[in-house]
Amino acid sequence: MNRIATAEEGLFVLEDGPVDLVTVDYRMPRLDGLSVMSRYRRQLPGGVLVMLTGYGDIPLAVEAVKEGADTLLTKPIDPDHLLRHAAELLARGRLAGQVAGAPLSFKLDEMERDAIKAALKECDGVVARAAKLLGIDRRTLQRKLKKIY
Repeated sequence: MNRIATAEEGLFVLEDGPVDLVTVDYRMPRLDGLSVMSRYRRQLPGGVLVMLTGYGDIPLAVEAVKEGADTLLTKPIDPDHLLRHAAELLARGRLAGQVAGAPLSFKLDEMERDAIKAALKECDGVVARAAKLLGIDRRTLQRKLKKIY
């Protein structure tokens, strides 16, 4: 799972390989979400495009869908809700024949566990370095590790 800061960075990531889910904020540095939505859709024909906004209204939702968004969700949003909603949209697309392959399930706890394992592997098991790589406090990572193992 990649965290991208700008719309331009997101377009470069989409060129690198297949992506199932892209979330775009309406307000972003340099370009707003609407101005890049159609470009994202062209590069991500079978994936799920979700626009997030703290300023949700019906005209914005209509415009986002016209530009290629699958849905518009208002912030703040629970990450588990976002991932469940995206999985439903992706499954619907796959059932409609838009994307080949088995339905995908986004599970935040599994994604977090995979990210922690990858960070620990990259840092040779050093928890303090892995925590810094993940951008969380060392004690927080230790608590998460107790839950995982």
